[in-house]
Amino acid sequence: MRLVLGTLLAAGLATAVCAEDAETARLRELAAKEKQQELMDLPSRVSALEKKAEKADGRISLKDGLKFKSDDGNFTAHVGGRYVGHYRWHMERPDTSRAAVDSFYTRQAKLETSGTFMKQFEYKAQLNMASATATWGRTRLDDGYVGWTKIPELSIRFGQFKEPFSQEELCSTRFIDFVERSVLNRLVPGRDIGVMIHGSVEKNLFEYALALYNGSGQNTDDVNDEKDLCIQLRTTPFAGTDMGYLKGLRLGVAGTFGDADNASIGALDFTTTELQVQFMDATTGNLDSLQTRLGVELSYLYGPMSLRAEYIVRNNKVDAGSNDDEKIKVDGWYVAGTYLLTGETKALENRVKPDAPLDLDGGGFGAVELAARIAQLKVSDDIFDLGVASAATNADKVTTITVGVNWWLWNNFRFSPNFIYEKYSEDILSSRHVDPTNKALGMLFRVQADF
Repeated sequence: MRLVLGTLLAAGLATAVCAEDAETARLRELAAKEKQQELMDLPSRVSALEKKAEKADGRISLKDGLKFKSDDGNFTAHVGGRYVGHYRWHMERPDTSRAAVDSFYTRQAKLETSGTFMKQFEYKAQLNMASATATWGRTRLDDGYVGWTKIPELSIRFGQFKEPFSQEELCSTRFIDFVERSVLNRLVPGRDIGVMIHGSVEKNLFEYALALYNGSGQNTDDVNDEKDLCIQLRTTPFAGTDMGYLKGLRLGVAGTFGDADNASIGALDFTTTELQVQFMDATTGNLDSLQTRLGVELSYLYGPMSLRAEYIVRNNKVDAGSNDDEKIKVDGWYVAGTYLLTGETKALENRVKPDAPLDLDGGGFGAVELAARIAQLKVSDDIFDLGVASAATNADKVTTITVGVNWWLWNNFRFSPNFIYEKYSEDILSSRHVDPTNKALGMLFRVQADF
């Protein structure tokens, strides 16, 4: 009996062990199949994750600078910069106390970022690190603003930016047709801090801008409660027509209105923009009461040629000694033309893109453009009659003639030499100049690269 029970117990234990081994083997086989399936699915999972990451990261482009764009278009950004180097050479000039010396200098060295967010807002921040010879000689904020642009006919901008006045000023320094802007630019307000409503209708058939500014200039808080108003209207009347000869015609008018409270008479000092010769030095009195500007402009482009012209008049009220609230008028104009010898189509206020960029092996030479300009600035005789400036040492009018070449080696690199002749209405006298002169000759050279 004991033998039978032992045998039965041993048989049961053997059966249980065998059953456990079979289940373990089955489980191991299932686990191996699952792992094999996971390995087979891995490429598709990686591909799905890559697509998801690509969608989240958006796109990056190196064309025309470093650009970022989210896949849904809600965010775009551009990081750019430029270097503009000049050399000024005087062939004949007044005494050095009235004219800048021959010099290499950095005209502009800028870094900037700009873009959009939420598909309806814009932003821009631009820093300029110019040398001491050019403008302020320290790092400063040029443009810094945000704006709402959802409706092209009605956009809003707030911050520091150029007042909508003068086509020459509003064109980027990178794309002006000469090394420097004309002497007329001395009447232009430039950058200021404020708010602007602007828009365009039917692809720039009609453009407008209405802006309110501190009136104190760039990077400067207001010094009084008054604000300056700027209004600009433009039209490109034949842009949407089949009249090819007239499609490139644009006309504009602009005005500014502001109140100056005992401001510096230095606004009536005038120095030429190219050879940097001071021909008017106002020394007595101060600006007070209303200051106005009125400007009209014309641009015409057809194929490789362009024609541009402007006229601006500025009226100031001055207090000088016993003469209070007297008006001094300053006005000026320029006419300029360009022609691309290499046949490219001239773009309005934009870069020239060579059809055959410079390539020593492939034979490309870049784009070559001729440019010529005549300009004039005139201060009314009242500045002498009121004793604001001395008629014995100053000239109330200057006429400048500029001839130059723009050589665009590539889209983003330009070399420009300009020859300049300046003629003053009177001899300019200084304590260090024995023989006064009424003219100056010189050259400006520019090397420019941007991204």
